[in-house]
Amino acid sequence: MDQRRRGPWSGRFGTWGLQRNYKTRGEEALAPPVDQTAFALFGLEEFSWERARFQFGGRWETNRYSPDGLRERRFSGLSASAGAMLPLWKDGALVANYIHSYRAPALEELYNYGPHPGNLAFEIGNPDLKREAGDGVEVSLRHQGKNLRAEANLFRYQMHDFVYFQPAGGFDAGLPVYFYSQADARFAGAEARVQARLRGPLWLLAGFDYVDANLTAGGRMNLPRIPPARGRLGLDWFWKGLSVRPELLMVNRQWQLAPHETPTAGYAVAHLNASYTLTRGHTLHTFNVTTFNLGNRLYRNHLSFVKDVAPEMGRGIRFAYTVRVF
Repeated sequence: MDQRRRGPWSGRFGTWGLQRNYKTRGEEALAPPVDQTAFALFGLEEFSWERARFQFGGRWETNRYSPDGLRERRFSGLSASAGAMLPLWKDGALVANYIHSYRAPALEELYNYGPHPGNLAFEIGNPDLKREAGDGVEVSLRHQGKNLRAEANLFRYQMHDFVYFQPAGGFDAGLPVYFYSQADARFAGAEARVQARLRGPLWLLAGFDYVDANLTAGGRMNLPRIPPARGRLGLDWFWKGLSVRPELLMVNRQWQLAPHETPTAGYAVAHLNASYTLTRGHTLHTFNVTTFNLGNRLYRNHLSFVKDVAPEMGRGIRFAYTVRVF
């Protein structure tokens, strides 16, 4: 529901619900039958003045899990945020946000037990998991000009009872054992994006992101499956309905490892995307061609569960056609 604007004040609010009857059958069933019911109320309010904007929002959510043969679990909690945007120069602003997050454990985190061939893992859930909560701060500098768009962000999140998927170091049913665990953790990092017009319809695109994540107790152990530092460099050229976007993705090696986790080497891969959009009456046609890993580079993604046995896809091409009626 959208509220009627009153001076500088505007906002919206709503509800959300979910009823899920989860059942798997056969020898490879990972979890028992589970009935899940969830309900949430949420709202976002904004105060806008000529030179500043302030937002705050909240979401209250409750989840109930009723598994066959196991005790019922209920979780309820509140997520909230507050932020402000203050102009600093022409087309530039400082944005600051405070976030308190709440998340109920997922069904798979609570009840999975058994081999999961898709992840090449023997997964062990934890039916005693508690809710996950976090408090974070984000600070951003933004510039939105005619020929230059840039953004730089710093963030830090303190997570309480963070749920993570931890390799155990052993094997079961021929697969490495992973279990869902929970502990306090800290995430900190930075990201930046730049779009600069070089000439006419030709733009330069660049980006960078980095995150450092570890547990805050027990010797500050690194968390598993955290992406290494990454950089992107590309171009965006468009003319009428045609757009061509080559990109080079550069990823550093990941050497900050959790126990029983293997490192991955750095790599650079090139991609090319081209699309053409055609409008006819009330119909929008989009033809898209995507080519990826043009150099046919052999590389492994540190976030992949199967990276130790399966590298990422080699050189490939994908065609797509989309039609939208409006």
